[in-house]
Parts: sequence; structure tokens; C-alpha cells
Amino acid sequence: MTASYTTASAVPGIIADPATLDPHAVRCLWMRPVLDKDSKAAFLPSVVFKDGTDCPLACEMNDLHARQFCQRLSAIYDWPVKDGRVLEASSEVAADRAYASLDEGDRMEKDGQGWVNVPGMGRMAAILAHDAGLPFGVAIECVTGKLALLFAKMEEQTAMQPHVVKKNLRAATEAACAKLTELYADEQRGPGASELSPERLGVIVADYHHAKGSTDEIFQRGLTAALEAGTEAWTEQKSSPAEIEQKTGAVLDAGIRHWFRLTGRKVVGD
Repeated sequence: MTASYTTASAVPGIIADPATLDPHAVRCLWMRPVLDKDSKAAFLPSVVFKDGTDCPLACEMNDLHARQFCQRLSAIYDWPVKDGRVLEASSEVAADRAYASLDEGDRMEKDGQGWVNVPGMGRMAAILAHDAGLPFGVAIECVTGKLALLFAKMEEQTAMQPHVVKKNLRAATEAACAKLTELYADEQRGPGASELSPERLGVIVADYHHAKGSTDEIFQRGLTAALEAGTEAWTEQKSSPAEIEQKTGAVLDAGIRHWFRLTGRKVVGD
């Protein structure tokens, strides 16, 4: 009987045979951007499963051949094709990956939908913050703030009693903090975005990603996540839209300049 794989970790080889994939478990085909052996731009036709994992379907090839390869499979299996780097920054895929990372006790499938219990909500928020590239302290403040806002809205919009909301918020927050401590096991907790100047926030993000050996793209993703955390903190501090715009510019300028210095590139004005 032919195997019917539903996740990349189940595929035994480096490259998956499309015929061995469960068609209902496939989210899309992905023209993943890579570099070939000559360090030139190329694409790696890949499958992305609904749990957020991905696996190559062929060796790297040029844009035209990769597109033809994916379109041919798309015509056979009716799978959509995603180009370039769009998928890497997809919040939907990030959420799927975080969901797939949860323990079985935190999640369940019902009527084709994924459900998460209260502690699982906290742990999933922690995974998303970590995967977004936030430094430890910024991640803790961001996650706990988001959970507090979420449960406050739940109290407003549902018939849930305040004491139940408080109990669930505590459970989710404790689970989130425990998961963050696990994910950032070898790191010291630093300040949150609300405790930092915009310039310092940008520098801390650059330092964090330089220590991690991050690529430019991963650093940029982390800086974007830090800006979102900063905007939430500044909004809570009653900063005006004009002030938030100014602080955003300061984070970007300080973060990118420091990143360039750390990675040995010339910075105008130095």
C-alpha cells in the first residue's frame, strides 16, 4: 500500500514523491527561494503541509522550470502554488507551525478544525513570539499583554463570569511564561519594550540576532515583531500617532544601523 504522508517529518527521504502525499494534508506548493551551488538565485519546489511543515519535491532549479514543475503538480492535484518568500512571513503558516508544536494534551481536532485549551493558548502565544524573533524580555511582555487583552475581550463579549476569566487568564499566562522559559533556556530575561527607549529596543534586537547568527531576513522579521510589540506598549502609554511614528523610525534607524555595524558593513555617518 502506498504511503500517505501528512507531515514533513514522516517523509523518509530528503525529497518527497508527490504521489505519496495525502492530498487533503497539503496546504500548497511552494517555490522556495534558495541559492544553487554557484551561489546564484534558484528555487526549490516544495510541498507545505497544513501543519506548517515543508519538504522539497525536487532539486533546485531556475524560476521557469520551478514554476512549470509546480504548475504541473497543481493541475494534477489541484494544489495552489505560492511564490518566493511570501510564505515565510505568512502569519497563517506561523500559526499552523505553532499549533503543530503543541503537545497532544493542548490541542484537538473536531469537525476538521483545530482547537486549543487554555494552557495551550498560552503556550502557542509563547511559541509564536519566540519564532517571530523577539528577545526574551520583549517576548514575555508582549505575550502576557496579548493574553490579558484577549481575555478582557472575552469577558466583554461572552457571558463568562469575571472569576472564570481571571482563572483562565492566570492559567494561560503561567503556561506561556513556563514555555518561554523553556524556549529561552540559556538566556537572561531583559526588559520589555515598554521599559526601553526606541533606540535601545532596536539595538537589543540587533544584538539578539547577531548572537544567534541570524540572517538579514530573520533579523528583519525580528525587528518587525519588535516594532509591533513597541507599538502596543506605546499605545498603552497613550502615545499619540505622531509620537508612535517617530518612535518607529527611531527603532528602525538604530536597529538597522547597529545590525550593519555588527555584520561588518559600512554605515553612513560613522
